[in-house]
Amino acid sequence: MKYLVILVLLLAFWTFVLWRLRPYIKMAQRVLGIMKDVRQVTNPDAAEPARSAAASVRDGQKLVRCASCQTWIPSSRALKLRSQSAVYCSHECLEKNASRKDAKTQRRA
Repeated sequence: MKYLVILVLLLAFWTFVLWRLRPYIKMAQRVLGIMKDVRQVTNPDAAEPARSAAASVRDGQKLVRCASCQTWIPSSRALKLRSQSAVYCSHECLEKNASRKDAKTQRRA
């Protein structure tokens, strides 16, 4: 029973200390995040940033054009439908193109 009381007191003390240090811990996390961002900007090879289309061409990837917005994207990032040969850059473009087709079929009917 004595050990349980000591454990509860230590836990309460530790909780109080962390509660008081919380603003400083958050500030340290922000500073470390800023330092990480600065390191990525100054040395882009250190972290793997989003790859540009030019880098994709240099790596030998084929570029394809989105059927909806006509944006060129690497073929590895393209969304392809099994039933169609069209490719899309995002789910939004895919849905937008599908809604256009639905509107056209409703006008014809």
